[in-house]
Amino acid sequence: MAKKAKTSARSKGYRKTEQKKPFLTKKEIIALVVIVAVIALAILLFNLLYDDGSLEMVDGVAQTENLETSLITSESIGDEVKHFKVGEVGEIAGYTRERSENTVDANRASYIYRPEDEDSPVDYLRISAGGDTPEQLATTALWNYSANPTYFGTAPNGVQETEIDGRTVYYIISTNEYVPQTTEETADTDAEATDAEDAAEATEETAAEESSTEETATEETAAEATAQPDAEPATEDASAAEAATDAEAETDAEAATEAETAGPYACEQLLTAYTASDMNDNYAIAFGVVVSGETETAVTAEELAAYTESLYLSEEELLDHLTLALEAVYPLTAEE
Repeated sequence: MAKKAKTSARSKGYRKTEQKKPFLTKKEIIALVVIVAVIALAILLFNLLYDDGSLEMVDGVAQTENLETSLITSESIGDEVKHFKVGEVGEIAGYTRERSENTVDANRASYIYRPEDEDSPVDYLRISAGGDTPEQLATTALWNYSANPTYFGTAPNGVQETEIDGRTVYYIISTNEYVPQTTEETADTDAEATDAEDAAEATEETAAEESSTEETATEETAAEATAQPDAEPATEDASAAEAATDAEAETDAEAATEAETAGPYACEQLLTAYTASDMNDNYAIAFGVVVSGETETAVTAEELAAYTESLYLSEEELLDHLTLALEAVYPLTAEE
């Protein structure tokens, strides 16, 4: 019997396996750690050594020399409110200085200079810190005048630019005339409203009583009216109609007179100016020249125009007073 030939088993083939390489080698991991450490150290040193010009705060009080005469503004940077000093104020000859603290942040005080001369045409000068560049502050101020002229007044010439003692100054001249509502007027209005409510209640009660009386009277006189068909014309009604017509004419005349006159008027003229701070280029110093007055009585439009013409200053006069205010902040420059 013949033997079967041996056959080799089918080859399963050679399986080549590769060892997976790590995402980062040990050298790369070490290098990455070093880089991260260097960046973190740089950030730490930057925060420790970089001076952004902000003032240190202790119990809410800015730490700086001459705080009582410092011009300080604030800005929210991240989650922190930082304060920056933009200048200091001095004295102005012929004016008395007052420090006016901000009700929200006492560090952000402004300074009011009132003239010692009672006949001065200016009510006061005002100096404060500006929380932006002079150009931006002037643009924002002009927008306020455009958005709400009833409250802020009007600034027909917009933002103007000039140079005073070598400094670029952006300024706006505005005027505002309005009839103020006094506290007494408000109280009178409330009292009149209360009296009107009481009178309305009394009228309703009286009307109810009169209605009841009229019903009884109508029943009693119905027979008399039937028995007397030939009644005379009601002359009293004609007289009442004539009186009503006269009253309407008188009311119209009074309304026309009130339309012609109004007041008394409160009148205000304001020059607002901004110039760059020498201590911080990101901020400005704001100046104000304020002129105000009030008519003694109600006036016509022509009389109001004449009054404001005598009250308001010319642009040149306003700029002269602005120069005085600038000298309070830049006395050395002004003397040169």
